[in-house]
Amino acid sequence: MDTREKHAFLLHPSVAGLKTIPRGALRQEALLALTCVVVGLIIGATAVFVYRNHLRSPRTNALPERFVYTLDSFVSVPEEKVIFEPAWQVEIPGKDVRRLAVFETKAWVALDDQLLAVALSTKGARLEERVALSFPPQCLAVGKLPPPQNGGTGNDSESDLLFWVGSGSRVTVLTPAGEVRSEWNFFGSKAIITDIVVAGDNIFVADAGNRVVHRVDMHGEKIAEIGHRDADRGILGFIIPSPYFDLAWGSDGLLRVVNPGVRRIELYTPDGDLEIFWGKAGLDEAGFCGCCNPAHIALFSDGRVVTAEKGIPRVKIYSAHGELLGWVASPEHFAPSSKWQETRDEDRLPVLDVEVFSPPESPNEQWVLVLDPGRRVLEAFRPKQESQPATSDHAEGTA
Repeated sequence: MDTREKHAFLLHPSVAGLKTIPRGALRQEALLALTCVVVGLIIGATAVFVYRNHLRSPRTNALPERFVYTLDSFVSVPEEKVIFEPAWQVEIPGKDVRRLAVFETKAWVALDDQLLAVALSTKGARLEERVALSFPPQCLAVGKLPPPQNGGTGNDSESDLLFWVGSGSRVTVLTPAGEVRSEWNFFGSKAIITDIVVAGDNIFVADAGNRVVHRVDMHGEKIAEIGHRDADRGILGFIIPSPYFDLAWGSDGLLRVVNPGVRRIELYTPDGDLEIFWGKAGLDEAGFCGCCNPAHIALFSDGRVVTAEKGIPRVKIYSAHGELLGWVASPEHFAPSSKWQETRDEDRLPVLDVEVFSPPESPNEQWVLVLDPGRRVLEAFRPKQESQPATSDHAEGTA
C-alpha cells in the first residue's frame, strides 16, 4: 500500500477500497427522480381539474346505470290478504284537506280554515254543517263534557258537543257554533300539536316539537307529561323525525302512542307507565317502512288497530298485540307507485288519515274510514263477508 492509500485508510477506513461512481450515472439517477416528480405533479393537477369540473357540472345521475330505484314489487297485495272492500266515497270540497275525527255517526274533516261535518251510513255520506275558524286546523278531537257528578243528566244534545282543535303550538276549544270556549297556550314555543284524543275526563295532546304527550283535564289544567326518557321505567323516549305523532285511546284504559322513529306503537297508562309495545321497521308487509311510521292510527272496539303509513300508502289491520291480520286496500288503490318515490316537498304524496265507525243501520259492524287528501275524498271500507285474516310475523315487547 503506497503512502496516499495509507493516508486515506487512516482518515476513512470505512470507505477505503470503494470504487468511485461515474458522474454520468449520477446524472441519470437525478433525471429519473425529476421525471417522477413531474409526472406526479401532472397527475395531481389533472385530478384536481377533474374534481373541480365535476363540482361545476355534476352528472345528473352519478349512480351506475344498472342501479334502478323501484317500488314496483310493493304496488299490489294478493287479493286474499285484503280483508276489507270499498263501500262508498264522497268528495271533500276544499283546497287543503288535512285530518279526520269521528264521533258517533258523524265524521269531521279539518280543511282550509273550517271543520266540515259528514253524516255516515251504510249507503253513503252526506255533507252537512261547517264550523268556520280563524286559523288553519291541523288536527282535531270531538266529544262531549262528561255528565255532572251530582247525577244530572245533561250533555245529551248536539249543543253539548265540543271540538278540541290543534294548530301550531296551541289547542282551541270550540262549540259547534264556532264559539271559542278556551285556548291552551301553555305547551311552550317549541310545541307542534299533531293529535288530540278525548278519554273521559282527560284530554291527551301529542306534541311533536317537545316529543311528549300532555295530559290535560277538561278545564284546561295540565296534569302531566308522558313519554320522557326513563331507563328505570323502560321508557325509550319518543323519536320524531317529522311532524307525525299520533294517538288513540282504547276502551281498556290504555293510551296508544306511535313512536314513529322506531316504528312501533306503545301503550301507556294515564299515569305514564309503559305497559307494552309492538311494531318493527321493514318493507315487509308486517313492518312499518320509511323514516317514521305509522303516520296515523285508529282503534276498533275489540282492540284491533288500523294503521296508515306515509310514503307508500299502506293501510293495514293489526291485532291488539301487533299481529298483522290483513289489508284494508292495496296501496295502488290510493295512488300510483310513481308518486311514492317523490322526495320533493311540493310534490310529495299527501298522507292518509284513518278512523273507525259503526254505521247506524249496522251498529254491530265496524267500518274503516280513510281520508285521502291527494284525491280529496273520504272513503268507507266495509269488512269482506267471510273474509279470513291473513297471518304474519309480529313484533311485540313489554316494558
